[in-house]
Amino acid sequence: MSEEGPELSAIIRKALKSSLGDLPVADERWIAAIAASMAREIIAATRNSPEGQAYAPDQYTLLLHPSLAEERRAWTERMQKRFSVRMHRELLASGYQMAGEPHISLATDPTLGVDEARIICWHSSNPLALADRIDAEEEADTQRPPEGAFLVVGGKRHFRLRKPLVRIGRRLDNDLVLNDPRVSRHHLQLIARHGRYIARDVGSTAGTYVNGRKIEERVLKPGDVIQVGAIELIYGEDKGGPPDRTPPYEPGGGTEAQDEQITPLNMKNLPDAKTAKLG
Repeated sequence: MSEEGPELSAIIRKALKSSLGDLPVADERWIAAIAASMAREIIAATRNSPEGQAYAPDQYTLLLHPSLAEERRAWTERMQKRFSVRMHRELLASGYQMAGEPHISLATDPTLGVDEARIICWHSSNPLALADRIDAEEEADTQRPPEGAFLVVGGKRHFRLRKPLVRIGRRLDNDLVLNDPRVSRHHLQLIARHGRYIARDVGSTAGTYVNGRKIEERVLKPGDVIQVGAIELIYGEDKGGPPDRTPPYEPGGGTEAQDEQITPLNMKNLPDAKTAKLG
């Protein structure tokens, strides 16, 4: 870890301890291991502007052994509500900038030991181009998809968004297939308009939620979290492409309509990442 690593680790550790309170899973060694791992990942993923401003990533996934997922669920809910706010405040005070409040999600990895965890992090958008505007060319081309748009599915794999209309649901005739019983056969659509994607629920049974709120139609911004059944889709835009730590879907053949499909069966193990010992 670089010289700033221990200092950053201490900042994260402080935010964790103040967020978790007296939860039984919040033991000192576990917090220290997660904080050190997250500090390493933040340093590796930080981008610096020509003026020297450091931009920390705003999207995080914590990977645990499947046997620990239920045990840590209460911690994850608390973390979503409190840790992101505290860590954002601490990072800003330390001189970092971020695209928005950090979002932390939980995923499982059966290749990990029960005393291990992995942290992966990425930027939901290019932090060096934060200006939120639609230029004249995008305005003229009303069905042009946003450049570099993608979804991170379940915190593990990315799905590039290249079409003016992206259909998402459980049936195989969708562009993005989600094999979850709570997902409707045709659940929602992403529609390109004026260089932005609009999420539109198409009469799903369980509904579509963006950042915890049920929607019928919503203009998406980088970092938005779309809840479809039990699956989280994190929306991002980056001209450099999706985060390197999330491998792309690689089709195994089939018709042209199926070439960009992704299902949970394709969500294989993540590539090598730094591993933290939780004990």
